[in-house]
Amino acid sequence: MSENEIHLFIERNLTNFSVNSTGWNELIRKLLYEFALAGWNMEYRVFGKEKFGELRCYTYSEDEILNNKLKNIKDKYSKLSVKTCEICGSEGKMRAIGSWQTTLCLDHFLEQQPVIEIDDKQNIKRNNESVLNSKDIAKAEIEYDLQSLWLYTHHEESFYFSWQEPNYYLLLRSVPLSVFPEENQNEISAIFQDLRNCEICGYKAVHQRNCLRCHHEPWNDSGYFIQDYGEKSNYIKECQMDIFIDEDDYEKYFKHDRSFEKSPGHQILFTSEELSEYEKLLF
Repeated sequence: MSENEIHLFIERNLTNFSVNSTGWNELIRKLLYEFALAGWNMEYRVFGKEKFGELRCYTYSEDEILNNKLKNIKDKYSKLSVKTCEICGSEGKMRAIGSWQTTLCLDHFLEQQPVIEIDDKQNIKRNNESVLNSKDIAKAEIEYDLQSLWLYTHHEESFYFSWQEPNYYLLLRSVPLSVFPEENQNEISAIFQDLRNCEICGYKAVHQRNCLRCHHEPWNDSGYFIQDYGEKSNYIKECQMDIFIDEDDYEKYFKHDRSFEKSPGHQILFTSEELSEYEKLLF
């Protein structure tokens, strides 16, 4: 078995993998190379695909020893794939775009994930492209604890928006209440009338028992909080450090969100030394 034979085997089977782009090509090449070294018959084809944001490879051998080797190789590259951008091959992570799971770096995630904007003429846009104008909304429906919004035009076109998109609550505030069903109108109105300042993220976004901006629960004197944190400042400090570290890139994605106003006099409670110690515990 020569290097040239392995190279031909790799290139011949690379196209048998149904993936979204070329970012995983190097992973697939390495997987196929290890297949060849493990003893896979290079006359046989190897197939694979992307599923739920992960690289899957489908092979089987009657040789139990070889089959175990192949399983270990496949598991290895499946785990690597969920850390590798499907588009460019740089460091990535599993992300949700709509109802789809995909593995992307932050830049390619931001390119594909829409950002809602509303201009001075009440045009509702996604990534700078007009979707509809507020004047054309004939009906609106709200679902799932006010986290999903459907807008319908007079021409019976429909548009879906989610709380996972920046400026979702800015859009919800701008839609006339009259186009919603009567049973939802008071509920929607109450959101924006009752907002309180969040001591964690520093936005006026706390509604009932949850911050709509950072999604943390405000401190209260219940047993859970006292048992885990002892006092309020410890809880706020840890939540603020989580936001600053931004492990899930939430803050980077929501940096253009204008749904909520900043709270005056908001304080950051952690020091750089405390952040360094906290990062050591996490990573």
